[in-house]
Amino acid sequence: MLRLSCQLAIVALMLIVPIARASTLVLTRSYNNGRTGADLTETQLTPQHIAAKGMTRVKSLVVDDDPRIEAQPLYVPDLRMSDGRAHNVVFIATMGNHVFAFDADAPQGRDLLWKTFLGEPYRPPDLERGGEHRRTKIDDWGINIDWGILSTPVIDLDNNAMYCVNWIVQADGNPALFLHRLRLSDGKETSEPAGGLRLQAALTDTQGKPVIDASGKPVTMLPDQKQRAALLLTSLSGANKMLFLATTGGEKPGAPHGWVLAVDPQSFTQTAAWVSTPQGFGGGIWQAAAGLAGDDAGNVYAMTANGGFIVDNAGHTRKDFNGTTDFAEAFIRLSYAQAGNGKGTLTLVDWLIPFRDSDRTTLPNYDYRDQDLGSSGPVAPPGTDLLFGAGKDGLLYVLNRNNMGKKVGEPGKMPEVLGILKSAPIYVTYNGSDIPTSVPEIDFPLGNPTRFPTKTHHLHGSPVYWDGAAGPMLFVWGENESLRAWRIDPGTGRVSFVGKGAEVASAALAVNPTSIGGMPGGMVVASSNGKMPHTGIVWATAPIDGDANHDVVAGIARAYDATELDPTPIDPATPRLKLLWDSSRSGVTFNFAKFCPPVVADGRLLVPTYDGRIDIYISPP
Repeated sequence: MLRLSCQLAIVALMLIVPIARASTLVLTRSYNNGRTGADLTETQLTPQHIAAKGMTRVKSLVVDDDPRIEAQPLYVPDLRMSDGRAHNVVFIATMGNHVFAFDADAPQGRDLLWKTFLGEPYRPPDLERGGEHRRTKIDDWGINIDWGILSTPVIDLDNNAMYCVNWIVQADGNPALFLHRLRLSDGKETSEPAGGLRLQAALTDTQGKPVIDASGKPVTMLPDQKQRAALLLTSLSGANKMLFLATTGGEKPGAPHGWVLAVDPQSFTQTAAWVSTPQGFGGGIWQAAAGLAGDDAGNVYAMTANGGFIVDNAGHTRKDFNGTTDFAEAFIRLSYAQAGNGKGTLTLVDWLIPFRDSDRTTLPNYDYRDQDLGSSGPVAPPGTDLLFGAGKDGLLYVLNRNNMGKKVGEPGKMPEVLGILKSAPIYVTYNGSDIPTSVPEIDFPLGNPTRFPTKTHHLHGSPVYWDGAAGPMLFVWGENESLRAWRIDPGTGRVSFVGKGAEVASAALAVNPTSIGGMPGGMVVASSNGKMPHTGIVWATAPIDGDANHDVVAGIARAYDATELDPTPIDPATPRLKLLWDSSRSGVTFNFAKFCPPVVADGRLLVPTYDGRIDIYISPP
């Protein structure tokens, strides 16, 4: 009886809360191709209202396969479905290779509009790892059960279509990557060939012969490389669309290479591929699941990860290809051009390599400290010339995306790189003692246990760029730390500190003197009613404690005022961000979704979990 009463109360709450006319489209990861992470169309959720009324979970969208939801949910309001009616629809893609469409407003259990299965997901065999964690062929920590749809799909509303990439087990038991096109109204696959387009890539010379890398292997895309970065469709609306996706690489000499692939949505054919490290290794594009970025001119931006050099077994000979043919640890800008007959070209037109892994090697063998730049994705705010991103070293690099410099940062040559940046690199994930806010030498070994500080403060996922009532601001939540707010001058690119939250991600591990702490920090988005004052909110999910990279851990959702500070500072020199609400006040518990941010749309907060559900919250009247 009590359960029935609770269900009736939730239904009643959903009926009495006035839902404004639906207007927010969430067609891609981070709201737009610039990957700003900001919804500027939110008219209902305000800091004042949430501080007074809080948020209430009204229902959950429940999926019935692998509970680890990795892909960010997407949302289309007022969408006409196969029943002939218009619905506000939430789309969820799963690691079990299902795509679900739910009515955001219908009662729980009666809200499923359609469900599509896209082939048997890959379940890799277990490997030994000291008896402590389950390691598999595809992942070091093995907290995932299946490997199906890992990346966030993208919606082409003009053509009533969704594109998603998944692994499907082949007859020999091994995985292969496929691209699918689904009809939004009923979930039917409209891909030709049937069953999706198999994604493959190999580098050949002008005679069509395979190119061999420095380890003696053909430069090919392997079928078990992760496709984690969100898909990019340029443009999201209008004509002349192109679809882009990227794969991870590897972290040791001889490991796989990072790839960017181009697909023509009209003909549904793969037309071009670009490899980041054709001679070396690595240069993967994973970006903690953040997407490739795009601009109005059709450029594609990415941040690559570790790799690019070879050290022989004796540790005496080093071949370093970065900045010549290979582009690991790089900001890159690619240009796509049609070449006729279903072919195209992806060309690297600009780049910047802030540091090289080889220059961070401290031992006479391979030891580069795993400081990959590509642990987060690039942000290219529309209407500006800015491009910025921060990686595992916690440093924010602000570039002019029209002139990225084509330079390599080397010891003793930092002024050359600094002269290209819009401003000096800034530690945005950590402002600890003995670390200056502005960093003239960008090779500080953050996380080196022989030097202070001993904790890592990596950034996973993109910074959020919100151009609200107070002007452009950045929000980041680094590993083992709290939410940070910064102002950015869109003209000069100069960044200034505003304040930080008091709530630390993975708090117990963050202060544990014997551990490196917990991954991955907070997953952040922002919302406001345009530039209207007193409407800006920063939303985040974070692990309460534990390392979400190694284990499934409890999470929490929080809301902060984007502009008004708490009257009680952290300390006399550090303003405190104002916490408005957290999900524990609503009596809700969930397991944290590692690289999957929340979504705000039309008065709703959607919180992804590792419990096989998306929780929907609204603010009571």
